[in-house]
Amino acid sequence: MSELAASATSPASDGDLLSEVRDGDASSLEALYDRYAGYVHAVALRIVSTSEEAEEITQDVFWQLWKKKLSYDPERGRFSTWLFAVTRNRALDRIRSASRRPRTEALSVDKAVPPGDSPEDYAYFAERRRRVRRALEELPPEQQQAVELCFFQGMTHREVAARLDEPLGTVKSRIKMGIDKLKRGLTSSGELGS
Repeated sequence: MSELAASATSPASDGDLLSEVRDGDASSLEALYDRYAGYVHAVALRIVSTSEEAEEITQDVFWQLWKKKLSYDPERGRFSTWLFAVTRNRALDRIRSASRRPRTEALSVDKAVPPGDSPEDYAYFAERRRRVRRALEELPPEQQQAVELCFFQGMTHREVAARLDEPLGTVKSRIKMGIDKLKRGLTSSGELGS
């Protein structure tokens, strides 16, 4: 099969679509939206209290992407990982601005990846979940707990410190060390940067 025929049958990569979005191609934004809107909505819904708020966050994330106010760097990791962080931050900003508490339902690693469209995608994300869970389990218990409270329950550093009855500086250090260990572990396993 020729390279041209192969590219016509395979879906565009996230990087290609993003490049086209930056060039003003609305159909590429639509393709990214179709690929990730459900994922963004699910992440937001785990943090905010209503589906309507999650939908507003979803729209905002893609609008900001269209307006070129968000910049993704492929050297720093996968697009879906970056999108998770952007969505989480938007949801937490909404909670903070409304002076409300996040929902107590935790965002588990098992639910924090976009669903695949094919058996290969499903297998990839299942393996990715397994690697992230294993990397989390390899952290010292105090780092694991702080990271999970911050990133999967949507707590701020201050809220984690209050929950654990630990000094804020200690909590920040544990989270930073935990994230650094996760990055090293996932980079060495090929999960980040691939």
